[in-house]
Amino acid sequence: MIDWRKQLKRLEGAYSDHTLRSYQSDFGLFAQWCRRHRTPFLPASVKTVVAYLGAEGARLKPSTMKHRLSAVRKVHQVCKLPDPTEDPDVDLAMRRIRRTQPSRPRQAWGLTAELCETLMACCSDDLIGLRDKVLVSVGFDTLCRRGELVALSICDLTLNATGRYGVLVRRAKNDPEGSGRTAHLSTRTSKLVQAWLATIEVEAGPLLRPVYRKKALALYLEPLTVSRVLKKLAKRAGVEARTGSDVSGHSLRVGAAQQLVLDGHGILKIMRVGGWRSINVVARYVENVDIDVWQ
Repeated sequence: MIDWRKQLKRLEGAYSDHTLRSYQSDFGLFAQWCRRHRTPFLPASVKTVVAYLGAEGARLKPSTMKHRLSAVRKVHQVCKLPDPTEDPDVDLAMRRIRRTQPSRPRQAWGLTAELCETLMACCSDDLIGLRDKVLVSVGFDTLCRRGELVALSICDLTLNATGRYGVLVRRAKNDPEGSGRTAHLSTRTSKLVQAWLATIEVEAGPLLRPVYRKKALALYLEPLTVSRVLKKLAKRAGVEARTGSDVSGHSLRVGAAQQLVLDGHGILKIMRVGGWRSINVVARYVENVDIDVWQ
């Protein structure tokens, strides 16, 4: 029996940790299903994969099944086994799932400039509160995904002649080679960053850090912390109750894109600022912007 988990470890360094965890989790679920149905999962036959898609696709979202299928494909490839997902019958099974369960991607609630101001006004007056203000303000200015935001390092900051910081976002979801992009902080955000760095008295290491016993630790935040901080502040400010929508770790990126639309910027500039390569993705981000064309 091939140790597929061991084979997946060969991908370390070539793929993100999140992607590798997803492959392991998704293929593990496929393997469990195969065991229950007493059918081999490595190598899996085309018939098994089609049956799996038909059974699980009846209760799960098409996007979930797409991820599951991707894991099956990758594990077979890394184990150097024939890939059952390449068969036309598998493609037909996925098409049936998408036609049976048409769905639109769920859009995170956007935190525009006004809502960010509301959240920052609710930050506490201690070290955690200062860190949270920096998190919200830097996240909004840079349009970073939560994983990109927590990965920012102090060495990624460059102070220009105007007293504002430029930030090198080193690696993005759609930038696996790590070419990076440069984002620019506003004057207010730059002052918050300066106050944060002066308070924690460090010149290198993570920009955003966990705070324990009134001390900022030399550790990077987990991406999930971004969601927790935003939800904490949203609850404190009553934002979710007022809007009837849930705030998530993606809300800063969505809200900043929507704010750029409200400020009159074109789609190409928004793509450049946010590091997007697909107009369709940006269009989904900004489709909920309420613009009165008769003003």
